[in-house]
Amino acid sequence: MKSIALLIALISPAHAGLIATFQTTQGDVVVELQHAAAPQAVANFITLAEGTRAWIDPRDGRIRKAPFYDGIKIHRTSNTSNFKFAQGGSPTGDGSDGPGYTFKDEFDSPLTHVPYVLSMANAGPNTNGSQFFFTGSVSQPTFDNVHTIFGLVTDPASRSVVDAMIAAGKNATTINQINIARTDAAAQAFDEHAQNLPVVFQPGGHVTVIPGVSAIWNLHPPMTTGDVFHAFRSTTLAPQSWQEIASAERHVGISTAFLTPVVVSTALDNAANPSAFYQLSVASHPGSVAPSDLANRTMVIEIGADQFSYEFNPQGSGGFLTIMYESGVEEQYPFTVIDFLSGAHNLVAVVENVGLASQYRYFRIKVGCDTATSSQINGRHATDTYNPLFPWIPFEAGLAAISR
Repeated sequence: MKSIALLIALISPAHAGLIATFQTTQGDVVVELQHAAAPQAVANFITLAEGTRAWIDPRDGRIRKAPFYDGIKIHRTSNTSNFKFAQGGSPTGDGSDGPGYTFKDEFDSPLTHVPYVLSMANAGPNTNGSQFFFTGSVSQPTFDNVHTIFGLVTDPASRSVVDAMIAAGKNATTINQINIARTDAAAQAFDEHAQNLPVVFQPGGHVTVIPGVSAIWNLHPPMTTGDVFHAFRSTTLAPQSWQEIASAERHVGISTAFLTPVVVSTALDNAANPSAFYQLSVASHPGSVAPSDLANRTMVIEIGADQFSYEFNPQGSGGFLTIMYESGVEEQYPFTVIDFLSGAHNLVAVVENVGLASQYRYFRIKVGCDTATSSQINGRHATDTYNPLFPWIPFEAGLAAISR
């Protein structure tokens, strides 16, 4: 009998001992969390689900420490023959938000997007937050090394509930609660609070106001590398009146190898309203190596077998693009920056490559910044191209490097 039991143990698939149970209006989904393969994603999910991590509420800017997912809907689904998924984790329900911070991708594992996995939704490389998705009954290989897998749905009953979520469509399923259980020693030893995740806090300081000109927040202590400042404003304090001030968001990026950047003040708005109330927060991201701008930097991305090298001017508003083709032919074109946004571990640059053919004319370059040396930031890019019929469509992905 012992030999039979041992044989069964050897041929049976190994199951994770860290279990998340999604209690939804469609039924329960039991997920085996993969904390060895994706420790940050799992730790982030557990602490948000249990309410043990502070997060910024995108509806009013308040810092909260409560179960994040309770009451949130599955806001996006697809149910075609070759594309099945259910996505959730957006408090506003429009898919544009998260917990007010981001963390890096985790791809160093053999996990792939086979049917019924739990994976992180994102807006490009290294932009993980709170949003997730379940794959349905078909594999999604194009998601591999694009989205971080952190859970497996293995039992038939749970898979049927995932199918029901997908069939029901967007906003038809609500997550009532998520419960976490630990069923083995490895799961009990996993410390979700020791995975180097971002920390959200209320910044100290004071405001200086010049009516009709500026409202400035003076930071005590100042912000430094990896800090992202958020500001929400209301003029009435009514529950639905809070809005994030996009122009006030500020990311303090990595500087030279021998200089630690320090920011002592940041603008809130132009103080044009008779009165204003603010919710302020800072998300501090350990290990951040993203720049806050591209002024005087060179960004190199792989486009297929060709190399696109963007040399930015001192203002970061444009410069010259050198294309080195696989054939060895080299061409140079001017480019202008239409939009730019940097985050703790990523950046997005929308550029016009002046003089190039329509397929190459407009790029939205999303770069995930992974590591840095004394001279260079190394990472990956996912670049979209503009099409008047289908605005931004995925174009190419590959390695990226930015001079420091």
